Amino acid sequence: MDKFIKVIKVLINALMTLVLIIGIAFIFLYFIGIEPFVVESGSMQPTIQSGSLSFVNKNIKYNDIKENDIIAFKSSNGARVTHRVIKITKEGFETKGDSNNKSDGISTTESNFIGKNIFSIPKLGKVVKFMQTTKGRIILVSIIIAILLSGFFMSNDKKSEDSMKGKGKRFKD
Repeated sequence: MDKFIKVIKVLINALMTLVLIIGIAFIFLYFIGIEPFVVESGSMQPTIQSGSLSFVNKNIKYNDIKENDIIAFKSSNGARVTHRVIKITKEGFETKGDSNNKSDGISTTESNFIGKNIFSIPKLGKVVKFMQTTKGRIILVSIIIAILLSGFFMSNDKKSEDSMKGKGKRFKD
């Protein structure tokens, strides 16, 4: 039974550490101008899968973009789009999704340019989208509370065991 509790403690500590590291990484990326976007369509497959979390560097200047770069921009309806630059003209960037048959046309100008895609993590966007729902938030908060409470109670059990051992030794002598 003690081994089982030790394994649970190690898993809880590892999970808490992982959550903390991920949180710090996202905060760090945000402060240096790298923002995550959930990719909702399959227009960039196979390069970027639908449901991926795409990280966009907002510090990249519009004039530094080259043909073949993958960029993020706001479409005319306000949606964020991640597509490849296929041609640069005086009017702006002509973009196209890798799996689309036709170009978006001149879709990106300096005014609707967001940044350059630097990497993406497949399927993580689905998790992020779920965590933005009411059900996802309830589950996330419940998990965090469960981890904190289990860590609190397990640390108190260890303290009470140690104090009992110490008291037992005094009575033996």
